[in-house]
Amino acid sequence: MSEHRSFPKPTPRLQERVQQRREAMRAWLVCCAAVDHRDRFICRCCGRTVRKTLTVCPERLEHHHIAARHVAPHLVTDVKNILAVCLSCHQKLTRHEMYIDGREEDMFVVEGKQFWNADCPLHFTQAEPAAG
Repeated sequence: MSEHRSFPKPTPRLQERVQQRREAMRAWLVCCAAVDHRDRFICRCCGRTVRKTLTVCPERLEHHHIAARHVAPHLVTDVKNILAVCLSCHQKLTRHEMYIDGREEDMFVVEGKQFWNADCPLHFTQAEPAAG
């Protein structure tokens, strides 16, 4: 004897996760295209012309989150939080050998926290080597 269902059969969670990942990837690609257009394929740190490539070379285009993804997950695809940089500057920023600085009035506020705005002019400072 078959059982009658008065509600629709649930969709597998795998399909939902795949759809969420696709939507997140689409949002990321749209964000990257907007950042590339804004920064005109020029590294915001050193001014080098960058290009999209899979090879590991100094002029490789990379995208750097000003506020780290784990610190501000709500800003992962926000154009104001992402810079177009070359590979070598991205490595320096990631290793905290270079710092971002700007004017206080150029910051934006989300959820009560202030963040540097990539749409505004920013300054990059080399970190001083540790004495030791």
